[in-house]
Amino acid sequence: MEGQEGFSRISAFIAIIAVVLVLGGAGYLGLRKEADLDDKEDTFFEGLLGNKIDNSTPIKLEPRTVAFADGTVATYSLASEFDLAVAAEDLGKARFIAMSPDNRIFIPDMVDWNLSREGRIIILEDFDAETHKFKSKSIYLSGLRGPNSVEFYTDRAGKSWIYIALTEKLIRYPYKSGDMAPTAKPELISLFPNKQNPTALGIVWHVTRTILFHEDVLYVSVGSGCNVCEEAQGDKRAMILAMDPDGKNARTYVDGLKNAVGISWAEGALYATENGVDHLGADLPDDVMYKLTEGENYGWPYCYESNGKKNKELSWNWKRVPISCENVPMSFVSFGPHTAPLGITYFENAHPFINKAFLVAQHGSHKVEIRNGYNILRVTMDGKQEVFMNGFLGEGDKRFGRPVHVFQYDENSFFFTDDFGGRLYFVYAK
Repeated sequence: MEGQEGFSRISAFIAIIAVVLVLGGAGYLGLRKEADLDDKEDTFFEGLLGNKIDNSTPIKLEPRTVAFADGTVATYSLASEFDLAVAAEDLGKARFIAMSPDNRIFIPDMVDWNLSREGRIIILEDFDAETHKFKSKSIYLSGLRGPNSVEFYTDRAGKSWIYIALTEKLIRYPYKSGDMAPTAKPELISLFPNKQNPTALGIVWHVTRTILFHEDVLYVSVGSGCNVCEEAQGDKRAMILAMDPDGKNARTYVDGLKNAVGISWAEGALYATENGVDHLGADLPDDVMYKLTEGENYGWPYCYESNGKKNKELSWNWKRVPISCENVPMSFVSFGPHTAPLGITYFENAHPFINKAFLVAQHGSHKVEIRNGYNILRVTMDGKQEVFMNGFLGEGDKRFGRPVHVFQYDENSFFFTDDFGGRLYFVYAK
C-alpha cells in the first residue's frame, strides 16, 4: 500500500509538471503574437519546440536529378534543405551574374579562352516561379573580347550605368529600364594589359577581370600575365584596384594575388579567392581565400601557401625579391591544391542554413585527372568549410559542369553559372 501510494504521488507530480510545461509553452506562443522576443529569449523554447537551423548545422547531401533540353539528365548531390532546377541553357561560357535595376539577369558569355571577339552579354527575363525557368533570352551586346563580369551602378545624380569588364578594358554604358541594347557609345573607365608577360614560359596568362561596387568605390580584380614571372613595374596585374566609378583616383588596393577571380564584401572587409600556380605538381600549392587588408602584398610570385605555411618559390631566378614570405598574411581559408575557387558570395537576410556565410564556386582542376574541386562550398565567418553541392565530376574524365559564380536571388534561393555546360541553375529552399 505504501509503495502504491508513493507511486501515485509521483505520477500526480509528473502530471502537474507536464500541464505546467504545456500551459507555459502555450502562453509563450501567445506572447509571441503580441511582442517580438530577441534571439536569446527564444533559444530555450526553440530547443524545446523545434530544431534550430543555422549556418553551423551539418550539411547532409541528397541526390537531385535534373533534365536538360537535349533529353539528357544529370544527378548532383545538394544540401538536403534545398532543391535544384535548370533555369536557362545555351549560355556558352557563362560567367558572373548581375541583376539590373529593373530586375533582369545579365550574364557574360566569354565564348572561349582564345579571346575571340565573339563574346556577348545575355539578358534573361520573365522568370517563371512554378517551372523555375526564364521565358525570355536575348543578346544585349556582342562582339566582345573576354567579357567576364557585369555590374550596375546608379550615381549620385540618379543616372544608372552598366559596367562591362573585358580583357583589355573596363567600359560602361548609360542604362535605362527595359534597354535591350546600349543606347550610346561606350565610356572608357580603365585599360588593362592585353597580352602575355614576355618572360612567361608556355601560353599561360589570365584574361578575366572581375568588378564589384561597394560604397561608391569600384573594385577591379586583374590576374597576372603568366603562371610564374615578375611583372613589369607599374603593370596593373596580379592585384585588385580601387577607383572612383568614373575611373579616377585609381589605386592599388592589394597586390601579390596571382589570379583573384572572385571578390566579395562581407562584414566590413573585402574577401577574394586566389588560384595558385600550376608548375609545382598535383599537390602544390593550395588554392585559397583571403580576408584582405588594404595595402598588403599577398606574396605572388615569390611565395605560395601549402599546409598552413608560406613557402618561398625557388623555381625561378628572381631579379628582385621585395618581400619576405614570413611576413605574407596567411589565407582566411585554404581549399587544397588546384580546386580553382572562382566566385564567392556572402549571404545576408537569407535562409538560416546559409545566412551570414559564403558560398564558394570551385571550378575544379584544369587537369581532370587531378580531380580536385568541382564543388560549391559553404564557408562560415569562422573559416569552417563544408560541401554544399557536388557531383559535377563523373568517372574518368567525365565532367557534368564547372561552377563559376553564385548570385543570391532572394531570402531562400540563388542562381549559379556553369561555363562548361553553358547553363544557369536555380537552387531554392524546399
